[in-house]
Amino acid sequence: MNKILIIEDDSIMREIIQQILDIDGFSTITAENGWQGLQMIEQYQPDLIICDVMMPRLDGYSLIQTLRQNPITATIPFIFLTAKVERCDLRQAMELGADDYLTKPFEAPELLQAIKTQLKKRQTVTQHYINQIQRLENESIYLARHDSLTDLPNQLFLEEHFNKIRFQVYSQCQILPLLLIDIDILPRNKLFFGTNLKHLFIKALVKRLNYEDLLNNSINLIAHLKTDQLAISLKPIQNIKMVGDIAQEILDNLAQPLFINNQEVFMQARIGIACYPNDGLQLSQLLTYAEFALEHYQPEDTRLYHFYSQEILDIFFRKVILETDLHYALDRNEFQLYYQPQVNAITGKVICVEALIRWKHPEYGMIPPAEFIPIAEESGFIIPLGEWILKTACTQIQTLQSVVNNLNIAVNISACQLKTANFSEKIMEIITETGIAPELLELELTETIFIQDIESVKQKLTALSNQGIKISIDDFGTGYSSFKYLQEFSFHNLKIERYFISNIDHFKNKQALVKSIIQTADNLKLNIIAEGVETKKELDWLINNNCEIVQGYFFSPPLSIEELKKFLSRNNS
Repeated sequence: MNKILIIEDDSIMREIIQQILDIDGFSTITAENGWQGLQMIEQYQPDLIICDVMMPRLDGYSLIQTLRQNPITATIPFIFLTAKVERCDLRQAMELGADDYLTKPFEAPELLQAIKTQLKKRQTVTQHYINQIQRLENESIYLARHDSLTDLPNQLFLEEHFNKIRFQVYSQCQILPLLLIDIDILPRNKLFFGTNLKHLFIKALVKRLNYEDLLNNSINLIAHLKTDQLAISLKPIQNIKMVGDIAQEILDNLAQPLFINNQEVFMQARIGIACYPNDGLQLSQLLTYAEFALEHYQPEDTRLYHFYSQEILDIFFRKVILETDLHYALDRNEFQLYYQPQVNAITGKVICVEALIRWKHPEYGMIPPAEFIPIAEESGFIIPLGEWILKTACTQIQTLQSVVNNLNIAVNISACQLKTANFSEKIMEIITETGIAPELLELELTETIFIQDIESVKQKLTALSNQGIKISIDDFGTGYSSFKYLQEFSFHNLKIERYFISNIDHFKNKQALVKSIIQTADNLKLNIIAEGVETKKELDWLINNNCEIVQGYFFSPPLSIEELKKFLSRNNS
């Protein structure tokens, strides 16, 4: 029932108006002057006001002016009912914000029609506002649940979807798989990709995945996360083996190029998988565990999807512990250097030793370099660790020059170290500090240097080479290099990766490749060194094919500095 406030100083007129409205079914309240009316408006918030103009304490014009300045009361319909009939009075009332203006004497139907018209108008306006608010609320809900750039469902949408179905999945003893997809656009395509194009790419990719899924209908929802990863909620299943099959189908799909703005875009994807309820009961847990499964990927893996497992979690926590402990290991003297000799197979003399880092962890024991070096590179700790290795190796080998004259020392250098602006200066500083002759130092670099700024790398290596330092390419034939780089850089040695040497006497394809490397090195006047020589047959094949410098367990395992001194005394005496 609509509530109407009647403000009239004439008590008889006030009662007449009240009776008319009561008979017509309206709820009424009354006030005898403007001041009292203002108080009742604040207290009751009426749906419409009927007001006289001339009243004591606060007249009608002053009252409406006050109401229209207050946002709470500004939209209440206001009808003047007055004996003032001059046109100027009407204009003044309307200019102040009145919705209608009736003059006394009045007819009841006229008053009722004016009231109904204003109430209907108010209802229309109110409904319009309600619709606007509802639309804004819907937009707000949509925006909160969709990525603003790709318009794809986001993590909140995914979580609400997950919570709606998880109890049903649990009660029916089903599995709800969550696939977290990491997509990497191949380097040659990244040059053409700004932020806008990347979002177009993601939308096109999801569209294709949804279209292809029409055939087997296995995808429930695809969401785009803030991490720029895709999360796919599959439909509930009974057999977990099906999840691997679906993941492989998705990977096969993603292996196909997309066309964005007439540009063919190639990508590489990896998938981490976690399943409800086996791996976790909350979406946040599943996303975290799927991320662990993603991080577990290794370059040598033949499969590009991994299921989360407790083993993966243990590996992750071990990595976290090692990363923390790495930063204290130098101060605690937990690192040790071992040296593996490089031998001239014809004379049997040691001409160089390679410094190899070992970490004796107080809890885990000896940690292999293949485990802690990548952690050191990711965390940046490889910079101080690399300096310690170089300085320690130069210092220790300097003490052996009395045992073997001109004994060379080979030290591995990380691509991360090479990126530092003062790399060349730091090397020369260590040489000066340790007193080793520059021509006795060999820096071993892997082929990953070729994915850096080639000109910057070339300048640094040339500067060091001009000082007499030798530059070697380690694990040649396994990385990014092509033979053309061998002419552009100041290299001295090529080290053939142990994979190609292992059982080389049995494999013709290995023999052909190694012969090609040896021939190339000879043409470029580079020394060739074979790593990983473990048998007499391997050694004989290498000697017969003009590779005379070898390194491997056939001659010696890595030795401590004390063991190396004894080995050199026996071998080079």
